Amino acid sequence: MTLSLFYVAFLVCSLPQLLAAGPNAEVEIDVVASSPPCGLSTGNSVEIDVMARKMDGVRQIKFEFSWTPSMAIDSISGSLGTTTEAEAFIAPGPPQIIEDGQAEWGVAVFGGEGLAGEGHLVHLSFSLAAGLNPAMPIEVRLDIVSLGPSYAERDTIRPIQSATLANYCDEQNQALERGVFLRLDKETKLFSPMGNAGLVDQSSGETSAEVRLYESGQFAIGEAFTWEIDNLGPGVVYALLDEGAVRIEAGARQQVSTTSDERGNSHLLLDSESVADATQTTAMLKACERTQSLCAEGQVTWRSSNTAILTPLDTSRPQDLRLIPNYPNPFNAGTMLSFTIPSGIPHFAQLDIFNIAGQKIATPFAAKASPGHHSVQWDGRSSTGLPAASGLYIYRLRTDSAERRRTMLLLR
Repeated sequence: MTLSLFYVAFLVCSLPQLLAAGPNAEVEIDVVASSPPCGLSTGNSVEIDVMARKMDGVRQIKFEFSWTPSMAIDSISGSLGTTTEAEAFIAPGPPQIIEDGQAEWGVAVFGGEGLAGEGHLVHLSFSLAAGLNPAMPIEVRLDIVSLGPSYAERDTIRPIQSATLANYCDEQNQALERGVFLRLDKETKLFSPMGNAGLVDQSSGETSAEVRLYESGQFAIGEAFTWEIDNLGPGVVYALLDEGAVRIEAGARQQVSTTSDERGNSHLLLDSESVADATQTTAMLKACERTQSLCAEGQVTWRSSNTAILTPLDTSRPQDLRLIPNYPNPFNAGTMLSFTIPSGIPHFAQLDIFNIAGQKIATPFAAKASPGHHSVQWDGRSSTGLPAASGLYIYRLRTDSAERRRTMLLLR
């Protein structure tokens, strides 16, 4: 089961990661989201309140936030919480966006004994930028809270699982209960130089895949994931793990395991190098949580600099007609559509794209396709050459004997 839509976690309780040992090193931070779980778009806001417990003489507080995608937020407003307002705290200015996807804000009081125990610190409103619709994945995270009696005496807390997730919803626009989400750093890469793909050296072919399990209102920490890597060949693919590199030959399928970190992210680093005159190698990825009941799929393709848009790989010899999930999804400038033609004689294949009204807007591929793996780039334009509008699209693969369909989301 692959899930691709998003939703808001109403209450995220956070445990402190201590970077100092002052009187507020054991402060616990909670993030409470008051915005609705689904249907947020341009003109709406992600609303959060920040709460704290176990404070001791706090007179200065600084907050650092981040969000993805970086273009999702165009402005932020903030106000004092009930506790800080009652204690005469002031904010020297509004929250500041310091760079794309990051912001900071501070409040303080001059004099008095400061905050003790628990309290409501601030309320923040993150306004969604133009072009956002209810299917857009949004994550707003409180990364750091620094607080203490003075600037020099602040303790720094990195809250765990302090993300507010907007539009994590199903196709009926209802909040999901559980899901696995896979994100790839890059869907296409150049091959690494020969001899480098088995090393973690930031060579050209290295790319990261990230998977997360959502359940009980959080991304699960310490969750074990099983990855199935299917190398369609003809190049060699490497899974670069902490314990060493796992070499996956062309045509082989390999399982590896990873565990999610304190943010709920489980990472897999991959690389590939070419063999002989190969111009393209594709690895199909499937990541499943420990019960194997929820999985997510994706693919990574490595190319030489002169690879064509469409490249059949006869060596893979698939047994079934497959329409592979496009990547990236959601997308903006373009997305890769991939499919496999089963072993046997070449088939006529047609790849069509429809809007949600059922109108055909583009046909990226229509030709005889030999058995193997094929990829074609769609640039997000209609058959007339005009950019397609933001929205949900259906792409359909049809041969003389079968048909497959999937959906994708275009965001301008």
